[in-house]
Amino acid sequence: MINFRFLKFCLLIIPIGFLKAAEEKKNDPVEDLAKKARGSIVVISSSDREGVRSGTGTGFVVREDGIIATNFHVIGQHRGFSIRFPDGKTYEPTAILATDRKRDLALIKIDAKQLTPLKLGDSDTLKPGQGILAIGNPLGLDFSVSRGVVAAERDIDGVDMIQIAMPIEPGSSGSPVLDMEGNVRGVIAIKSSAAMGFAVPVNHIKPMLENPIPTPMKQWLTIGALDPDEWKVHLGGHWRQRAGRLIAAGRGSGFGGRTLCISRREAPEDKFACEVEVKLEDESGAAGLAFYHDGEYNHYGFYPTNGSIRLTRFSGPDVFSWSILNTVETDAYKPGEWNRIRVDYNKGKIYCHVNGKTVIEFKDTRLKPGKFGLVKFRDPSAEFRNFRFGDDLTEASVPRKLSAKVNRMVENIDHRALPVYNSKIYEELIAAGTHVPDILNQRAKRLREESKQLENLASQIHERLVILDLVASLNPPESEAINLLEATLHLSRLDNPHLVSKPYVERLERMASAIRESLPENAKPKAKLDALIQYLFDKQGFHGSGLDYYHRSNSYINEVLDDREGLPITLSIVFIEVARRLELPVHGLGIPRRFIAAYQPPVSGEKKEIGEPVLIDVFNSGKIITRKEAEKFAGKKIEDSQIQPAQGKDIIIRMLHNLLSVAEMEDDRVSMIRYLDAILAIDENAIYNRAMRAMVLYSQKRNTEAIRDLEWLVSKEPEDINMTPINDLLNRLYQEKENR
Repeated sequence: MINFRFLKFCLLIIPIGFLKAAEEKKNDPVEDLAKKARGSIVVISSSDREGVRSGTGTGFVVREDGIIATNFHVIGQHRGFSIRFPDGKTYEPTAILATDRKRDLALIKIDAKQLTPLKLGDSDTLKPGQGILAIGNPLGLDFSVSRGVVAAERDIDGVDMIQIAMPIEPGSSGSPVLDMEGNVRGVIAIKSSAAMGFAVPVNHIKPMLENPIPTPMKQWLTIGALDPDEWKVHLGGHWRQRAGRLIAAGRGSGFGGRTLCISRREAPEDKFACEVEVKLEDESGAAGLAFYHDGEYNHYGFYPTNGSIRLTRFSGPDVFSWSILNTVETDAYKPGEWNRIRVDYNKGKIYCHVNGKTVIEFKDTRLKPGKFGLVKFRDPSAEFRNFRFGDDLTEASVPRKLSAKVNRMVENIDHRALPVYNSKIYEELIAAGTHVPDILNQRAKRLREESKQLENLASQIHERLVILDLVASLNPPESEAINLLEATLHLSRLDNPHLVSKPYVERLERMASAIRESLPENAKPKAKLDALIQYLFDKQGFHGSGLDYYHRSNSYINEVLDDREGLPITLSIVFIEVARRLELPVHGLGIPRRFIAAYQPPVSGEKKEIGEPVLIDVFNSGKIITRKEAEKFAGKKIEDSQIQPAQGKDIIIRMLHNLLSVAEMEDDRVSMIRYLDAILAIDENAIYNRAMRAMVLYSQKRNTEAIRDLEWLVSKEPEDINMTPINDLLNRLYQEKENR
């Protein structure tokens, strides 16, 4: 039987207990403090080199006019990031107000007013055992509160830090460490274990606030930033460049989400051709060519949209002033793929082509001559590559006779055995020229069962053609020096088949011209050197890649120029090439573990002695360093012989080894073979590289080619390599060949 009297007692007592607990909880000073501080905490979402969200961290308001403090590593070096408040409001930063890389601190400016800042306390008065709390975003759990205590004050690699005992997880970086009165005493920066870490004393933020050195985001965002000398964006939208492609994302401010990216080059008038390859993220979007742009709203547009092809005259800001001149559907357009669209214009007659097929002919003379560029509409993003225009463009389509010839050449190949090096057919395909990879790729699309093999063959032919160009550039006539920029651009083409080199050569020329114009006539070499360092590292923002050191983009000179980020060797090449155009004697030094640049001052004194070179650490913003500092990088004493200029072949091989190491870490064996092919084409006596290639070829079941390398090694009998595994593998391959 239920004791109703007892039940009634419980029902009366329990709520009273809850009310008492709630009252106690309400008066909990930690909860009150966390609630008060929460509105000043932000989530910082950073992007990687590809522009994709890569991680989150924490920041906090330090001034009501939109100043946020965080760790430098949270915002990412020269990358994009966004800031979100607890109420859901999101801001893009307008400037980097100040940075202290040594202590891992950064101040960010956003366009916001009347924020609630946290009060900055005195970190010098902290004591071990003192209670603290932090509010951050550990493991993506936004605005979480952690309690702990001060453990000790420590010196970490010459930097004073506060050791704290509290739960710390990824995402906590940049969190404010608060005392029990709500004053910020530190900024969480390092995790040493799940419940222990280190914070930067808040006193280091105060001089940054008092003496800011603001960097506008336009200057900060070098990753993917468009070259302002090449392009101008109209009507908003987000345009960036990536490995030879232009990528348009988001809606523009124009009607229908229209946004334009217009070339600054001089434009032809009465007669011209313009073309681009375009790929839509989604067929509900629209993107293509813009021509005769007047700098405002007026231009022609030729573009795919909703699976159709359209020619439009835009004579104003809204749809009422637009005229759709023609819309067609054609099987020449391939949804979801790269499509080459082209316009030929001659005194009002407009001819529009898709993948070599004429789809629209129209006559219109309403708009005056103007600029050329690209246009995108609506939300879906679009990618562009190989944009060009001029008075007369050679048709880029593959000649029919050449296509038929190459197809006949490959028809009788035993595709089950592909890829196999057949010296006769390879020489014939290479002699056929640069159209060969495109022809083979087209055949691969038609013949799905053979697509993988044909794509492999196309890649190999492309590789061989590029390697031939690379080797030729490293072996110029005796009267000419090696063109290092040309060679490094050929190296980039190994992995970027659509790379066009000319814009990058022109960019270096413009950079040198800008430096030259900033100097007085007859400027001395030292003044030129100082101007070069200031221009590249302060004005242009070139910097060493700290976050993505092992990214392959750091070894492609075109992407280093695009992103202004690279390895010591690629940044040195940019430095050397601009210096050469300024007639400065600068060369590279291939010391172990850190490639650096060196300026050789003119000979001086009666004995005409050559002075000590000026060593420049391009990875560290062009800092002038001593030989002792260079020896710290190398980990050993640098001999005089190592101060000699690095040779072009050695530089290219070192770059290829960097790419090879990354491919090995990623277990990308196809790329490993490609880089080893290039190394051995430059230096056929690279014994270890040949042995490595044989092993990788064998792992890819390319036995015929593996046998060729193994036989070469056996014939040379190198002394400094263990030949036992080489002979064992060769005999095993012979046996497998006999048993087939």
